[in-house]
Amino acid sequence: MTQAVPINLIRWHYLWYVALALVIMIAAIISHHLWFLNFLHVFSGLLWTGIDLFMGFVLGPILRVVELPARKAVLLRLTPRTLFLMPTLAIVTGTTGWYLAEDLGFTALNWSQYAWVAAALVLVVLMTIQGIGYLLPTNFRVCLELQ
Repeated sequence: MTQAVPINLIRWHYLWYVALALVIMIAAIISHHLWFLNFLHVFSGLLWTGIDLFMGFVLGPILRVVELPARKAVLLRLTPRTLFLMPTLAIVTGTTGWYLAEDLGFTALNWSQYAWVAAALVLVVLMTIQGIGYLLPTNFRVCLELQ
């Protein structure tokens, strides 16, 4: 009787990529280079939103109708990658957006104009809290369950 070797789905070496993304974000914030800061904000926001929409509207409905072994095979590959990717994108998008707004002077506007900045900030903070406080632990539990 052979004993199954447990798979380690949580790839801790992905933390190096997270650290690299955070270092790049910090470099953009410190440099106050508007093009670089805007690029990081828009690119990470596009990735965050695009991946989320793709998984929700394309991959989710497909996975609901495929057989369980195929669904498990996809989740075994997808879940470990999103475990680190999505929270990093959320943090980089929100943080670079705030500093971009500061550098452009949007945080110093009067209330009637600042209300739009405050609304965007509230939405990003709520989405980040939901992602890191609810979806990340759920994704982590899925990884542990798939192991």
